[in-house]
Amino acid sequence: MTSTIDPRLQADRRKDVQASGTYDIYIEIDIDCEELVDACGLDYIPVEDDDTQNEICISLDKDEFCDVFETCQLVKANEQVFGERLLNTELGEYVTKVTVYTPQGNIISFS
Repeated sequence: MTSTIDPRLQADRRKDVQASGTYDIYIEIDIDCEELVDACGLDYIPVEDDDTQNEICISLDKDEFCDVFETCQLVKANEQVFGERLLNTELGEYVTKVTVYTPQGNIISFS
């Protein structure tokens, strides 16, 4: 089950990134790898409507975002590829959804 984001929360997230100029990336990851996430020192919160997932938020500036996303071939891209690039190879296997909120107000989602 892929979780959905409350439209009000989505609007808040868009406002936040427009104000900050950052690319905010929300990574949903299977709760079964919680110990690995803890070992990496990453902060996360449980996904509200799916008790099998945790959510990690990473904020990147434009250069960092381009380093991660520019070299990906979108034809071959999926949530696990971006999970590997943003977290690490092992954690990437557990990623179920990646949602990016851009400063321009766009939403990019892989699930």
